[in-house]
Amino acid sequence: MKLRLFAWPVFLLAYTVFAALPRPYNVRMDAVNTRYIMKWDWNHSMANHNITFTAQYTFSHKQSDERSYTGMCIRITEERCDFSRELNFYMGSYILRVRAEGRGQMSDWYRLKFVPDEHADLGPPSHVAFDPGDTMLTVSFREPMTEQNTPMRSVLDMSFSLQYWEKHSPSKKQEKVFDSTEGTLFPLKPWTEYCLQVNAFNKLYNKTSPYTQQQCVRTLGYPPVWKVLLALLGCVALMTTVPVYRCHKKRKSIVSKHTFPSSILHNTQDTISLLLLPREESCVATVVVAVQVEQTSQGQQQQVKGQGDVEAEQDSGSSSIQRGQGSSSQDSGIYSGEDSGKKSTGSTTTSQPKETH
Repeated sequence: MKLRLFAWPVFLLAYTVFAALPRPYNVRMDAVNTRYIMKWDWNHSMANHNITFTAQYTFSHKQSDERSYTGMCIRITEERCDFSRELNFYMGSYILRVRAEGRGQMSDWYRLKFVPDEHADLGPPSHVAFDPGDTMLTVSFREPMTEQNTPMRSVLDMSFSLQYWEKHSPSKKQEKVFDSTEGTLFPLKPWTEYCLQVNAFNKLYNKTSPYTQQQCVRTLGYPPVWKVLLALLGCVALMTTVPVYRCHKKRKSIVSKHTFPSSILHNTQDTISLLLLPREESCVATVVVAVQVEQTSQGQQQQVKGQGDVEAEQDSGSSSIQRGQGSSSQDSGIYSGEDSGKKSTGSTTTSQPKETH
């Protein structure tokens, strides 16, 4: 009987240990300025019922006293807990802990030490504004703020680093440090666009915030003379190039549509060179060009006429040759008849005997 009574507590203890929930893991702090959020993960496949979480905190020197812990999040379903309202001492050292709970079961506590001035990051400034001048630029901004919307310098000393550069030369950055939230950059080039960004830092705790987003602004004043001249030259070049291009395009279209005599096309360079002469000489040159064109046309007509005469002479020559050939044949026949008559007469005369008395 006594053995059975002793076995029951051992069985209940073994069952409790075997059935205990696993504690959260990957516990971490998301801390910026005075915003402190503890996050964790938990494997929900380990339980077939709803699981909640409880998170507490205390000072580091009281962590052994269970009664010193203060509940911050009680039986929540989210895997995060915001401690920003309770951890009011930026230089303090705290112990934070969290566990899982469900159906009368509880996991072990996961403890995490947190020191804000060591572990919390520093946020960037905000609301950057500019007041440009001719050769200067006044910059103002808002320093990082706490969760209670008070300046971070109320809990932490800080300075500000401002980087600036000409927009077309981002590799040539310059830096200036300010202890306040307003500063002046001087001297700068007039009528020049500058870009800048600012961050906050604390050397004692080695904290540096990210830079603000890059912003650009142009200083006042007048642009340099060379820029004005360059712009004027560009306008003149544009106004000259467009008409010349249109004239060339129109001339090309006209030449492609019409066919000119080869003599005119061959004398194009001479004509163009004559047109480039002074006004008085250009009139004479125009007359010379007209005379050349007229002489060329007359030469072409004479050449055509000469070709016609040659063809006519060739035709008359061929006909005369044919007539010569016919008359020669007739003359040869007549001449042969006369010769034959003379021969026959002679022969008759010689054949008669002489009479003797």
